[in-house]
Amino acid sequence: MLKSLQKKQQKNTVFLHWFLNKIIFKLICLVLVMRIFIAIESSEHVKSKIFHESETLQKKNFFKGKFVDKKNLHFTLKFLGEISEEKLGDIEKKLKEIKFNRFECEVGKAGVFDSEKHIRTIWVGLISDKLKELEKKISEKLSEFSKNSKEFSSHITLARVKSVINKENLVKHIRGMHFKNLKFEVNEFLLMKSELTEFGPIYRIIERFKLV
Repeated sequence: MLKSLQKKQQKNTVFLHWFLNKIIFKLICLVLVMRIFIAIESSEHVKSKIFHESETLQKKNFFKGKFVDKKNLHFTLKFLGEISEEKLGDIEKKLKEIKFNRFECEVGKAGVFDSEKHIRTIWVGLISDKLKELEKKISEKLSEFSKNSKEFSSHITLARVKSVINKENLVKHIRGMHFKNLKFEVNEFLLMKSELTEFGPIYRIIERFKLV
């Protein structure tokens, strides 16, 4: 009887050690692996205009979801996904090799991911041929770090949609969102990471890359 209890305790101890090691390993992975992306920031004036449209949409109650705070508004140029800390230095080195002149961007129309039938994200795009050139240079430099070969549309996320209450009016409102002559100068691009928390993602700047 005593031996049986001792064996059971040993098995429980082994399982507990295995379970704790697994948790520790996952925590280490969370620390060492980061969700990385390239972005540009607009002027405060542009942010305020876009956020005003976001607040107007929020008051309509066309859907349930999460709106992005004004302080977190940024235009994503390229999403790299989960990147280990050891590769981060190589990415920074590649991005420092990019030489590009400053240019002007214009805020474009609003749109959605995945589609108007299945809305998951509401965003606002940019209009600029120079921006497309910069995106291409970044993609070429970071080709070994990104497995996604699909063309990426530069955008600023306004909201993430959980469930739609009034699809017809939501789609109509998004199609009607316009930002006439809303422009800003791009004089740098940013290497950023997102940290997922229970209150939503937090975005942090890792490095700034100045344009000439």
